[in-house]
Amino acid sequence: MSLLDTLDAGTPNRPEPRDMALEAATTGIAVLDMNARAEEPGAIANKLLPGVAPFLERARRSRVPIIYTISLIAKGGPHDRVAGPLKRAEAEPVIYPDSFDKFIGGELDGYLRSNGVERLIVVGAATTFAVLYTVTSAARVHGYEVVVPMDGVLARTRYEQEYSFHQMTILPAGAAGRIHFTELSRIRFE
Repeated sequence: MSLLDTLDAGTPNRPEPRDMALEAATTGIAVLDMNARAEEPGAIANKLLPGVAPFLERARRSRVPIIYTISLIAKGGPHDRVAGPLKRAEAEPVIYPDSFDKFIGGELDGYLRSNGVERLIVVGAATTFAVLYTVTSAARVHGYEVVVPMDGVLARTRYEQEYSFHQMTILPAGAAGRIHFTELSRIRFE
């Protein structure tokens, strides 16, 4: 018998999305790594554009602050801009953190705090990297309430997507209780 055989077979936790009414004045949105590469049909983030773009328009009408991240490796290259279909407004900043955790470097947290954000909606790709690490840091290290629209984030495979959601539901030190799951259409700004 191997050590692996002694473990519970288990299945990942699958959070249920719920309706959410969010106060626009204290909510912010981080759009992770949806740069120009997302416009390419084979890119993971390409599948997110049809849902995320209209969601951002709704958020703008409610004056919810939006910030974009692009990986530092893309800076100065052909993908060094936000995907066109997202219609980034001039006032919406773009930052270039050199980490999967987009809080590294302090720019993201500084922007959110200066805009009175207490609750952070995270959208983008990939769920297994930027989303998982940023959501974890937001809830556990920085103390934000975090909203994850399950149709606003995406990984390469169903397994990776489901396992990432599972990881967010089991974070220690009360962090898992600060992460809330929904869908883009189920978010209402007040």
